[in-house]
Amino acid sequence: MRSTTRVRSIALVIVSAVLALTACSAGPTSPPTSPTSRRSVSPSSSPTTPTASPSVPGPAATWSSFVATENARSGSAAALSDRTRLTAPGLAAYADRVSVLPGQDVGLYVRTSGAQRVSVTAYRVGWYGGTGFRSVWHGTVTAGSQPPAETISQPLADAGDATGTRAVVAPWHLTGLVPTTGWPEGMYVLRLDGADASRLVPLTLRSADVAGRLLVLDSPMTWQAYNVWGGRGLYGDENKSISHRSYAVSFDRPYDDGYGAGRFFTYVAPILREAERLGLPLAWGTDYDVAVDPAMLRGAAGIVMGSHQEYWSAPEWDAVVAATHAGTNVAFFGANTAYWRVRLAGRDVGIPGAPTRRDGRPRLVFGPKSARLDPLAATDPSGATARFRDQPFPRSEELLTGLRYDCYPVHAGWVVSDPAWWGYDGTGLHRGDRLRGLVGPESDRLVGSADLPRPMQVVAQSPVTCRHRTSMHAAVYWSTPAGAGAFTAGTMGWSDGLVSADVGAQVRRITDNVLRRFAVPHAGAIDPPRDNVGAIDPPSDVPAPSP
Repeated sequence: MRSTTRVRSIALVIVSAVLALTACSAGPTSPPTSPTSRRSVSPSSSPTTPTASPSVPGPAATWSSFVATENARSGSAAALSDRTRLTAPGLAAYADRVSVLPGQDVGLYVRTSGAQRVSVTAYRVGWYGGTGFRSVWHGTVTAGSQPPAETISQPLADAGDATGTRAVVAPWHLTGLVPTTGWPEGMYVLRLDGADASRLVPLTLRSADVAGRLLVLDSPMTWQAYNVWGGRGLYGDENKSISHRSYAVSFDRPYDDGYGAGRFFTYVAPILREAERLGLPLAWGTDYDVAVDPAMLRGAAGIVMGSHQEYWSAPEWDAVVAATHAGTNVAFFGANTAYWRVRLAGRDVGIPGAPTRRDGRPRLVFGPKSARLDPLAATDPSGATARFRDQPFPRSEELLTGLRYDCYPVHAGWVVSDPAWWGYDGTGLHRGDRLRGLVGPESDRLVGSADLPRPMQVVAQSPVTCRHRTSMHAAVYWSTPAGAGAFTAGTMGWSDGLVSADVGAQVRRITDNVLRRFAVPHAGAIDPPRDNVGAIDPPSDVPAPSP
């Protein structure tokens, strides 16, 4: 669903060039891949050489020690310094990979107004004493003009031979490679500083093995749906004309918001930093990684999702459900989760000059928002690109999250309905207490469908008004037969609440309680929900909001 545009532009940049490699904190790494066909990186004249991090392969306790040690290091807030430069024209960039394993290199594509040297600094995002970032690498690239944006109009075989995808790409020339050898796993932003402007590029150094760890996922598939760089996104063109929307969106282009980092800082970073502050045994990845390789979730103690993860593939849905049926906990710190079913495509785009997909991973998110426009609807309805709740293969959101997406825009307080829930421990909250402004701008509600997972404990019920109708937000804690614990906040405002001067203390305590419990598998068996759905009598259905 369309969310508010108040994206806290925050960023960090990943950009190209002949980057200079600097030794950085070592973590568990995979052998670096340095294809000879790609431009090599030359050393920076003024490298940043942080102290090496400890090697961290091993059980959950070792990873917990690693996260605590890593976040005890000196941090820097420089990643977001000088917002004027971060919004100035004249510089744009993107990376050729959404995520890599530590040690793999990343291709950067940079456009500047005239040839110039661009400084690139990699910042790992964490707690770091409250600064939020640690610089792990520095280099420089030489950038210049690039070809204009192009729109893909030819059929894509792996999108079902759909015609006219209208996907906008930036078919730029490779500027350079960023080597990640020695970087610890985690989520990063690369900050690019040119002569007159700066930009950020997001990058995740994903975990190869998540067994026994709490996996934090960010959501670049949703960021791309809202991205209108080059003129189009899945919601329309720059004038918000839905009839001129793209049917697919490409990762081969910069983000137009978040200073180039998309919506990472709005919906993911506050929750990530809190998890890192606690020193939990973390792992890191993206929704894109799960869509490509659903098996990556195997053995995770828990999965943590940010405040807006709206666009999912069918394999991602199946993988998360399968994980919870095996005892993996899941925390949905958001609303409007898994609303639109999309799929990855674009291995055969073949645009002259377009970036080479070195790892063979697709670079398009295909989502025309109508099964009518998807040729695969007739032959593979389970993957048809429509709302998950709609034909030709309806699946209720409550099967996955326990709640159903209800409405936008909403602005209301979070009302405590069951203070006995362990998530409220240490908050001092009582029944009827209100956390002001925590619900919105999108919210979920409880429905009394047969698909509702039980036992389920409704922990918050908040009256809301949306588009001249009254409704009821809900937040729930429930469990699966395998004993997995699941929490759904039902509001997109959770990340904002974490940094709120008004309700931040209580929201952080609830978040800490959930994260700590969910870092151990089978939390639902250890702390079973006290089912109270029968006393609420929720409606059997809610209307589907407009696209």
